[in-house]
Amino acid sequence: VKVKLHRPLEGKIKTATVKREGEHWYIIFITEVDPKPLPPSEEAIGIDLGTNPHFLVTSEGEMVEAPRHFQKAEEKLAKAQRELSRKKKGKSGRKKARLKVAKLHRKITNQRKDFHHKLARRLVNAYGTIVHEDLNILALSRSYVAKGIHDAGWAAFLQILAYKAEEAGRRVIKVDPKYTSQDCPVCGHREKKPLWVRAYTCPQCGALLHRDVAAAQNILAKAWTGPSGETLRAFPQGNTPRSPGL
Repeated sequence: VKVKLHRPLEGKIKTATVKREGEHWYIIFITEVDPKPLPPSEEAIGIDLGTNPHFLVTSEGEMVEAPRHFQKAEEKLAKAQRELSRKKKGKSGRKKARLKVAKLHRKITNQRKDFHHKLARRLVNAYGTIVHEDLNILALSRSYVAKGIHDAGWAAFLQILAYKAEEAGRRVIKVDPKYTSQDCPVCGHREKKPLWVRAYTCPQCGALLHRDVAAAQNILAKAWTGPSGETLRAFPQGNTPRSPGL
């Protein structure tokens, strides 16, 4: 069977799986290769995951816009599904309509996967330690924010990030998500704020804070402190919490 190889195979082939998606067929090879660690890096970063308008915000203040692939294609997908529902079973027109729906879903999935891989690679290349919240994604995907979480694909992204980091010899650390969006990263003052408040001034120290950047800095700080607040390890140079500008 002839195939189009997108890139040369590396290492020892362990398995080959034939997969069908709509009218397309794929063969997936799993190979055994030696790890390729990147040069050591003392740079560390905390990331706060979101759904709208940002997919993630870093402790350094970078805001990565959420691509919202499903949301952008939702109207076109709904139209295709309505056309499918009007077709009678057994008719040739129904098969064509079904393939059209499958093609739209496949495009959304591939766009999301491409975004995840590129963002994870960028983070792994730049930082030796990446810290994120240990989220109960399954529970969140059943809450009122389920649609946004499914569109963002948090679970898939974190899985991709973890294996890329392991292959590159980097560290990914999960921390307790409690109070990360309520604590001031400068003085530690805790204040519960409604979700719609995105920027505020800390009443204790007067620091001007963006809520998501502050949360990412708290996430990074939790990787270096114990449950009682004791320091487990010093911050790498250039990664101490600081008051972010808006």
